[in-house]
Amino acid sequence: MFILKGYIGKEERRTADRKLLRLMFEGLLLGGTGLGVLALIFEIAADAFSVVAYQTLLAIKGAQGHHEIAMLAFAALSILLFFGVVPAYKAGAYLKPNTGGSGPLVEAIAPRQMRFLSWAGTSMFFIDAVLTINISSISASDVTLLILPELAPWRIFLAEFYAFFIMAVLVAVGPRRAVPLFLVGGGAFTIFTVFALSAVTISAISQPQLALRVPAIVAGLEESGVVTHVVSVARDAAPLSMALFFQFFLRSMSSAMLGFSGYEVIPASGKHAARPKWKVINTALVLAAVFLIVTGIMQLFAATAWRIPATEGYSTLLIQYELVFGSGTTTLTVAGVLLALILLLAQGGGYVGGAAVAANAARLGRLPRQFENDRNGVIVIWLAAAILIPFIRTVTTVEAYYAFGFVSAFAITSTTVFFVRDDILRQRDIQPGSDEAKALRFAGLRGMIASYLMAIVLVTQKTEALPPIIISATLLTLFQLFVYYGGLQRILPAFGEELRASWRPGRPRLYASGRERALDEARQHGIAEVVEHLIEIGALVKFNVDSERIRRLVSYTYNILPITWIETEEAHHYGERFEEPSEELERAYWDAYRRHAEVLGTIEHYSHYGIFAFVDKYSHNWVGPERPESEVQRAMIRALFPRTPLEQVWEEFQQYNWDTQPEPIWQFCRQRYIWAKDQWPNVSGRITTVWTLQDLGLAKDVDPDRLNEILTPRPLPERLERQLQKYERRLSDAVFRGGPLAGNSAIPEE
Repeated sequence: MFILKGYIGKEERRTADRKLLRLMFEGLLLGGTGLGVLALIFEIAADAFSVVAYQTLLAIKGAQGHHEIAMLAFAALSILLFFGVVPAYKAGAYLKPNTGGSGPLVEAIAPRQMRFLSWAGTSMFFIDAVLTINISSISASDVTLLILPELAPWRIFLAEFYAFFIMAVLVAVGPRRAVPLFLVGGGAFTIFTVFALSAVTISAISQPQLALRVPAIVAGLEESGVVTHVVSVARDAAPLSMALFFQFFLRSMSSAMLGFSGYEVIPASGKHAARPKWKVINTALVLAAVFLIVTGIMQLFAATAWRIPATEGYSTLLIQYELVFGSGTTTLTVAGVLLALILLLAQGGGYVGGAAVAANAARLGRLPRQFENDRNGVIVIWLAAAILIPFIRTVTTVEAYYAFGFVSAFAITSTTVFFVRDDILRQRDIQPGSDEAKALRFAGLRGMIASYLMAIVLVTQKTEALPPIIISATLLTLFQLFVYYGGLQRILPAFGEELRASWRPGRPRLYASGRERALDEARQHGIAEVVEHLIEIGALVKFNVDSERIRRLVSYTYNILPITWIETEEAHHYGERFEEPSEELERAYWDAYRRHAEVLGTIEHYSHYGIFAFVDKYSHNWVGPERPESEVQRAMIRALFPRTPLEQVWEEFQQYNWDTQPEPIWQFCRQRYIWAKDQWPNVSGRITTVWTLQDLGLAKDVDPDRLNEILTPRPLPERLERQLQKYERRLSDAVFRGGPLAGNSAIPEE
């Protein structure tokens, strides 16, 4: 039965399982080709695991202080996450481990009629990223007051400073180089939390009398100004009516959902995971879900045993630590510092994830090109968050809006997996209609059921948050459409003329629309990959020109931006190619990639131009009464092109015309000119000897046929000729068979 059948082949699964031990620890010291399971978990821990600071607080607050109801609500959510959302995300990561967030996944694997979800997904994710900064910076400020309560009047200023600080770090060093920061912070916090919460749970079982200290701790927090509002512990839920019970239950569910925020960034972070990527991402998805669920259960159990109220501004978790480790102890200080640190770093998930989604939208032509640079996305997210922080002020204010972002990501990802295209299944050797295909779609269906239930609870319980979310998402989507279809450019009077002029070689390129720009950038990636492939297989060695000059030549003649080479080089560093984010752009990429012969021909053309320049300039030295210019030039060409039919090269030379070339072209041609100049003495010995004899009048008695034989270059030895022909055949096969990285994505048929 397909429900019990897996969609991953047995051999592929066994191979991945054998690598799991290495994959668990790879990348912890930033070695290897990517992040392993623990490194990936530690990297996303700053975002996903930071919710342990307030998930219990929100669950109890939503249940109006009824701890038992909060536990039931969290248990229901845990079931939906582990048996619904996790399988759907694992299936999505298996199909396309490089796509990242929900929006890119839709573009990569969903049917065409579902593409609108990627627009909505991008807008919702961007909102989610801004709110991540708000909620993390405010929480980090609150936890700082544990160590320095005298800073309570400066709470909002601290939150603004924290938001600015992480933004500045990411802009200064770049999101990718900041990975060690997240690894160290996330690792320290995760390890400490495992041991500290274990101690809390054991204490809750063995020392129930600690509940007597809770009122004094809460009163002290209120007196110092750290806590501004307390949801008192309610009586037993048994006397409640059924209607009131379910009202508190659903409200608690809607608030406790925040405990799963950050989970949606795991696939996006997994874009740089070790191989096989799907195994790393899937294992991280399971372990992260277990961590989120277990830490929530531990906290709720202890909060119930000690009857800890929900305290806005000071998390339930810290009260538990204070009960177990004592006020003012080193352990409590360490807990506060680590919690403040992880909440500070949790902003990175919003900055990096939001900037990545914005960059993806820019590559699709839906946002300005500037967003393709992650640093610009980080700055824009910070500006939006900095404006909102003074208005939001507390975690409980923003949690309703925040939940809509990641729950929509859950729903979009699950729906996309369920409706995955058949060609994507075939790329994974899964036949449509087979038990494996049904098992994969069933994983998506479970995710749909779970995420839709979460969404229904949110809509019914957090209805007041819907209008701002809908308005914000609509405005962002309209802005994407505005950019995609041309924006103001289409109505500017002079734009048409500027547009036509910009398509000349070497000119800064303008585009009539975002879509046109996205297609051209996909073309650029294809051409760049062609050049890198030709360099790797040695097809350009014969030109004896350094690779950078070749890239400059192609950049000028094919209008390739410098960033394109950087992106291609970075992809090669990870043993991949720079995948395009949609089916349309993927086709544009492969259309360009198939232009091997054209690109090679362009390079060959300018190689000949450099040699012809030498022939043209140098041939005048040997022109005389007995040797017209054409005869000298034919002899020089015959000597410099010994393996190409003379008439073929001569016809090309007849079309040669000296002209001042743009610097990127001439720097390449100049190297070929120098090569011809250096090569000429080696191949012209017999020819120039005859010409010298002719000039001295000493060649009159020599047989003309003999002179012609001397002037004709000797053919290569037969053995060497066979070896060269064999090499050229292999090279030609390698060129037109596709690049060494083509296996990362199916090549569409022509």
